[in-house]
Amino acid sequence: MPPEVWPPTGIHDIEESNTSCPYVLSKAVLGTGSYSHVYECKNKFTGIHYAAKRYNKKLVYGMESSLQSEFQVLKAVSNGHRNILSMVDYFETNDYFYLVTDLAAGGELFSRITTGKGRLSVSETRAVLLTLLSALAHLHENKIVHRDIKAENILFASRSSKPSSLLLADFGHALTLKDGKMAYDCSGTLSYIAPEVLSRTGHSFPADMWAVGVLTYFMLSGYMPFDCDSDEETKELISKGDFVFEPAEYWSHVPETAKDFIGRCFALDPAKRITAAQALKHPFLLESRPKPSPSFQKLQDAVWKLHKQQSQKSSTNLSALHRRFNSSSSTSVSSNHSIMETDHTLLGERCYSPDKVSAFTTPVTSTTTSREHSQISIHSPTALSLSSSVSGRTGKANFVI
Repeated sequence: MPPEVWPPTGIHDIEESNTSCPYVLSKAVLGTGSYSHVYECKNKFTGIHYAAKRYNKKLVYGMESSLQSEFQVLKAVSNGHRNILSMVDYFETNDYFYLVTDLAAGGELFSRITTGKGRLSVSETRAVLLTLLSALAHLHENKIVHRDIKAENILFASRSSKPSSLLLADFGHALTLKDGKMAYDCSGTLSYIAPEVLSRTGHSFPADMWAVGVLTYFMLSGYMPFDCDSDEETKELISKGDFVFEPAEYWSHVPETAKDFIGRCFALDPAKRITAAQALKHPFLLESRPKPSPSFQKLQDAVWKLHKQQSQKSSTNLSALHRRFNSSSSTSVSSNHSIMETDHTLLGERCYSPDKVSAFTTPVTSTTTSREHSQISIHSPTALSLSSSVSGRTGKANFVI
């Protein structure tokens, strides 16, 4: 069992609890969930922009284990695949838990589908699937099931991004399933949920592929295959795998190979459902798919390897910067105004995260708000302590934590 992120009992052992936070947080909300808000944030030492998912402690009380699972999974997969949203840091303040990840400034796939023509072209759908399935195959190979594949959880790295730079996000429902283990809870979004999830008979990796089938259907047609006026009717259609390619005019442009792909994703028997690795070799995805030359493939591999090496070096330098910054007792937030002002505009593409994840310790004041004593215990070589207050002003944006 992995160590608990927030043990329910225990006394804090805090050192350097007044260390300043290395991030400044924009007041602009990028997204909202049931228990969290997502903000753009910036590392004041490097000027790199990230996304900060902020959980209200009072709202998530009693659900800390689900947050622990999300953080553990993200730590396991970060920097393992270029199309999986990477975790940069996690820390805690008086009232909130923070999860810092790559920033995907291009918005959700859902918005791309529903604007304009209200659906994607066949070639666009194929491009999205090639990227998504590559990421999903990597997760499944590492025994991780996502359990919430949907258009809202697939993000574009920038507004001008191509599908090749999509990022798979939101691991709040993800689980690690080793040694043939199964999950038995009903988790996910109803429109995308597989029959075996609804029936609670046990589910694992094939449940993700059912969701891929739903997403493919949605991208090509602009509507969902099982949605009805009531949840009960929707559940009944899902349980039977009852879907049709109608109205005909919505599907006249879609090749038979795409329909076959969807059908294989919707196999009622999970054991007969197509896998992510198999899906990448399906005729629908191989059609009009240019094969990269060996030299180009070697170049891509070299670029990714270089990125990981530079990320690791960046993490080491950042840790040294942080220690140097906090070693001076005369240093204040205002005196570092010039640091925070550097590059407060976003670059066009994804900002890569450090290869090593920093662990932050709970401030002493946290226990006055959280009804459970909490201390982060996912350890890494660059563990730091944080306080809960940093404020500043950069350009036109006001920042506060």
